[in-house]
Amino acid sequence: MKRTSPVLAAAFTAAVSLVSPALAGDFDGAYVGLGLTAGFNAPSVPDYEASAFIGYNWDFGNQMIAGGELDLTYNPNSLWAATPAATTTFDGRLGYLAREDVMVYGRAGGGYTSGGPGSYVWDLGIGAEYMMQNGLTVRGEFDRVDPFETGMDTQVNGRLGVVMNF
Repeated sequence: MKRTSPVLAAAFTAAVSLVSPALAGDFDGAYVGLGLTAGFNAPSVPDYEASAFIGYNWDFGNQMIAGGELDLTYNPNSLWAATPAATTTFDGRLGYLAREDVMVYGRAGGGYTSGGPGSYVWDLGIGAEYMMQNGLTVRGEFDRVDPFETGMDTQVNGRLGVVMNF
């Protein structure tokens, strides 16, 4: 039978405690997540996207939460081109705790898309997150993404995501 080194055991315990998920109802701190998006843009263009995001929230008290989020979205059949497109945005978020485990929020920001001829974009949206146990959150939101490039259409999306809060 192999014995584990006490130093290794202590290091493992410290590492696990540093990255342990947040308790239910705690939206303060870092988070990462994955999402799926369905676009409501044109009936002839199926617009589905997958995204990964990372962010940080600050709890300011009085049920107010503010934060920032970096999002990378991949679309295999972009509304802006018949080829795959990647869009990256950085958004500020402002939320309100409707309950200890429910946050409603608005978001706004900008970024860049490789779709079509490529363009800088601005975006805004609204959403809600429900904190389950062990820092796991589910969220849904609607957002609008507008390219600055003339001739590129506006995207209006419904998004669902799963978030791990730390």
